[in-house]
Parts: sequence; C-alpha cells; structure tokens
Amino acid sequence: MHDLYTVWKDSIHINEWKRITKGKVHMTGSQKIRYIRLNQVFNKALNQSLTKLERWDKLSSCFPEYSQTEEGVSNLINCQRQVIEFWRGLCKREFDDILKERNVKVKLDELDDLILEARESLQKQMHDNQDERHTKNNDDDNNHKILLEDLKPEELISLNLYSQRNKTISELNKRLSKLNDINKQLEDELEALLNELQSECDEVKQLSEDNLGGKIINDKPDEILMQGLNDMLLELREKY
Repeated sequence: MHDLYTVWKDSIHINEWKRITKGKVHMTGSQKIRYIRLNQVFNKALNQSLTKLERWDKLSSCFPEYSQTEEGVSNLINCQRQVIEFWRGLCKREFDDILKERNVKVKLDELDDLILEARESLQKQMHDNQDERHTKNNDDDNNHKILLEDLKPEELISLNLYSQRNKTISELNKRLSKLNDINKQLEDELEALLNELQSECDEVKQLSEDNLGGKIINDKPDEILMQGLNDMLLELREKY
C-alpha cells in the first residue's frame, strides 16, 4: 500500500524542487534583491509548515483500517493532496494581500536604491577625503611658510574650492544621516512585517497540528476532510 503513496510523495518533492530552483537567480549588488529574498523566505517557511501535512503516518493513523485497502490509499492520497494545495493557495493569497496592502515591493525597492546611493556617496566621500588629506600634507611640507598675499590667483581659487568641498561634505553628511534615518524606519517596518508573517506561519502550523497532528486521534476530525471521505465512500458504495 505504501508504494502508491511513495510514488506520489516523490513526484511532489520533484515538482517542488523544480518550482523552487526555477525561480532562483544570481544577484548582483545593483539589483533590487530584498523583495525577492522576502518571497524566498516566505516560500521556505510555507514549505516547512506544509511538511506535516505530507506525513502519511499521521493521516493513515486516523483511518487505520481504511488506509490498508488499495482504494483507501488512493482516496486518502487524493484528499491529502487537495488539503495541501488548499493551504498552499490560502497562505499564498494572504501573503500577497499583505504585500499589496502595505506596498512592500515599492518600499523594499526604495530601500535598495537608498542603500546603494548611500554606499556610493560614502565611497566618494572617503575617496575625496583621502585626496584632500594627501594634498594638504604636501602643502604643509612645501608651502607652510608662504603667506596668503604671496599666493597666485589660481591658488586662491583652489583654497576657495577646498572650503566649498568641506561645505559639500558637510551637506552630504547631513543627507547620509537623513538616509540612515529613513533606512532605520524602513527596517523597523520590514521587521514588523516579518513578525506578522511569522505569526501567520505559526497559525498555519497550528492549524496543521489540529487537522493532521497527534491531537487528531482524540479530537473531532476536520469537517471538510470528513465530508470528502464520506463522498468518496458513497461513490464506492454506488459502484459496488
């Protein structure tokens, strides 16, 4: 009786592996990857929560005699597959609704852009500071005795540009500080969203425990599952 179930279970794992690996992409630093990774985290959590629904020993223990017949195995596998698809579709729809309601994709894409812009600004600032320190050290060594009135016009312009650079750096630091504040706010919102998703996953796991976990032997079976089994039994009786 387990051969039919084993073939079906292996086909699920193969199809699931193809579905997951098909969506994998190689990331680069300039791509917007946080939204993609959030979806990957959700898919991983969902697959883990559905693992218990795939356990044949739990399902067969609820119907010990019926699961020993060939028709019973076939019908129970069909019910199990429908329950798995139902929960997968339900969780996916709720997850998509949350993402749409909170405009998560736009916010995460903006976060990627802000982080990239801040990184580029920081690298440019560090490079400019190194150039200025190098220039200043050379000037101190070679021209520390030169008076201001002895400087040429182009040298005065260079000094003025140096002051303007410092002013620009100060403004960039303010912008960077503002970007850091925005990043922190987006990070807090993302953390709250992940906590909410974790709560949803916990609810799914609890529902899975209640329907196909160890408690199902002592509790009343799920009405949808029982109705499906009753319908199949009626069909069998009509045939024979």
